[in-house]
Amino acid sequence: MKMTKLAALLAATTVLAAPAVAQNLHFPMLQLSDHLYAPWRHPFADGYHDYLTLINERDGGIGGLPIRITECETRSITPNAA
Repeated sequence: MKMTKLAALLAATTVLAAPAVAQNLHFPMLQLSDHLYAPWRHPFADGYHDYLTLINERDGGIGGLPIRITECETRSITPNAA
């Protein structure tokens, strides 16, 4: 009897909390703009951003959830040759 109440409580909590958790999808976009690979990464990052924006505007996201794009600047710190 106690396990039945616990299972019912867990199921109710999951059903009520699921819509609050899944509000949007998060896709980080890693940038590398201060290194040797910057000329290669910028066109790729621009295309990636444009494609996710297209999916958001045309289809309303993925499975009805909008996509949130966060640009993250990554920096490659390489020691200088002396």
